[in-house]
Amino acid sequence: MIKNLSQLKKSLKVGTRFQITGHCRPEYIGQLREVTVANTQGFYSVLPNEPDRKTSKCNGGRGSVLWWSKAPFWNFSDGVCSIYSSDTKHTEDYLIMAFRVLGEEVA
Repeated sequence: MIKNLSQLKKSLKVGTRFQITGHCRPEYIGQLREVTVANTQGFYSVLPNEPDRKTSKCNGGRGSVLWWSKAPFWNFSDGVCSIYSSDTKHTEDYLIMAFRVLGEEVA
């Protein structure tokens, strides 16, 4: 189970899949995503079986991007990794995205 930002960064490699459990745009909740690029700045992800969807085609085919923020913007609880737009208020109003890494092995 991922317990901090350092473990999350080590876990998200090309091909890693995750499921969105919460999002500032409700239509994204439940989506399965696959990491296409992960580096020191953030990670890109696509919908693995839907290459023609806008989410998969954006950013030159790398998919949508989520930039890493500082650790206080993140919360890790029961295997769910959540990022917020506030470093002090971790509520639905400030949620950017929450997700569960599938088949994770903490590095």
